[in-house]
Amino acid sequence: MKRRSPYKRVKIQNINSAEVTKDSEERWRLITADGSTLFRIWIVGVVTEKYGGENNYVGLKIEDGSGATMVKAWDGSIESISQWDKVEILGQIQISEQGDTVDVFITPDIVENIKDDNWFIYHKLKTVQQRQHIDTEIKVKSAVVEGIDLGVASLEDLKNKLKTLVKQLDQGNGVTMDNIVVKLPNIDEAQIYDAITELLESGEFFEPQVGIYSNAFE
Repeated sequence: MKRRSPYKRVKIQNINSAEVTKDSEERWRLITADGSTLFRIWIVGVVTEKYGGENNYVGLKIEDGSGATMVKAWDGSIESISQWDKVEILGQIQISEQGDTVDVFITPDIVENIKDDNWFIYHKLKTVQQRQHIDTEIKVKSAVVEGIDLGVASLEDLKNKLKTLVKQLDQGNGVTMDNIVVKLPNIDEAQIYDAITELLESGEFFEPQVGIYSNAFE
């Protein structure tokens, strides 16, 4: 099965400084200075403006201190997000050509409100770690939340827990994120995504379909 690229943590500056170009098949691509393609991205930031329009359109202007970008949806998925909310967005880069203008924006797959400002720091650390290929393990935000032991002390522990859980739940068609989250109610959902992303990057997980995960090795 074809493996899908995981979400890549980026600063908005990385999106804005990338080159918009077309490949040999005339498909739009967003290429960074190091030659990599930005497609499925992961950002955190503050909603500084919110727009509405016809056909359930909602647009959010997101800023993270390095720049600003637009997130657009037509399915109601970001309707509940308000101006000045702090958000975490996992989504896909979209490039639209209108006359002589090329518009780069993000369509969201997952949008979460951020309640802990430490998550901004964590995201920045993971972005640097990802870019520089640093092998230093970063601890999860907390091993104990509201007095409840999460059962994991690091992302490495969580990755091992996820591999075991997916193996138990997979009946041959993969396991949805919802099924995973239900089984890990005391662990922050964003941390679960972070661990899954690392498992996708290492080739230990693959996605038969978007948002459905299987172990690559039994």
